[in-house]
Amino acid sequence: MSASAETSSGLALEVRNLVKSYGPIPGVWDVNLGVGQGTLHGFLGPNGSGKTTTIKCVMGLLHKTAGEIRVFGEEPQGDAIELKRRVGYLPELPSFPNYLKGREVLLTYGRIRGTLDKKKLMVESKMLLKKVGLEDASEKAVGKYSKGMQTRLGLAVAMLGEPDLLILDEPTEGLDPVGVIDVRELLKTVVSEGRTVLLSSHQLPEVQQMCSRVTVLKEGRTVTEGSVKELAKRLHGGVVYKAEFDSLGPDLMADLERIDGVSEVTSVEEDVVAILMTKDYDVRPSLARLAVQHGSLLLSCEREEASLEELFLSLVRKSD
Repeated sequence: MSASAETSSGLALEVRNLVKSYGPIPGVWDVNLGVGQGTLHGFLGPNGSGKTTTIKCVMGLLHKTAGEIRVFGEEPQGDAIELKRRVGYLPELPSFPNYLKGREVLLTYGRIRGTLDKKKLMVESKMLLKKVGLEDASEKAVGKYSKGMQTRLGLAVAMLGEPDLLILDEPTEGLDPVGVIDVRELLKTVVSEGRTVLLSSHQLPEVQQMCSRVTVLKEGRTVTEGSVKELAKRLHGGVVYKAEFDSLGPDLMADLERIDGVSEVTSVEEDVVAILMTKDYDVRPSLARLAVQHGSLLLSCEREEASLEELFLSLVRKSD
């Protein structure tokens, strides 16, 4: 690979106008994705939005119908062995032969990748099992692994050979809170080393903590891409108010939605709502006034930055 191809766009992965159809049924029909080199990029969307289909097209596990895919500036052609060695992949549901031990899985897949000699592979396998918290289970048959342990093992396999790009589909699936934190710290270390991670996950708070940019899919197409702050400003001015009322009936709820600059009002819990704004101004006097008009009281109201979860829900709920 030439250095110019790798540095001209600054992208480790670029997907343009991707289409994948299953006969007359479109799986994805307009996916655009740009993952900068040395970044941790979130890939979000509700179930069935096309995330896994897109990832499988990138990995060559599915043949795209149309569109363009470039990895480090090159479009994978044929086997593209050297290019594929630069990519590590964790599928959503990793599965390995039950009879193999954890250590044997890494040695087997390492030999298949062909990136290390036998001695170096043994050293790296031991190191990776320790990194993902499976050092004590390395001689245990995979068939006796829990779901979370299978995920950890899959992450270790994806990291074999220190690939420049990691594509991870739900890497915290089945993990307990400690395991989630372990994966978070591990991925931050990977990015600090100059490598790139594409992270597909339903754990929105984790994505917000880890990722510098996110891409959101809905119904097979990209609906937005950018940093969390950029998306917040683009959608709601980046502001949300959490308001608690003495009582909150449907009439008051309807009037809250009519306030100038209010994009969306969602119920958080009984008599508590999140109010997403398209304009950044102090809406609290209007809330207090409406509450009194409806025989209620505004008990508390706090201004916050819009979270990724709130932005995500607003995006996927919007009608086309």
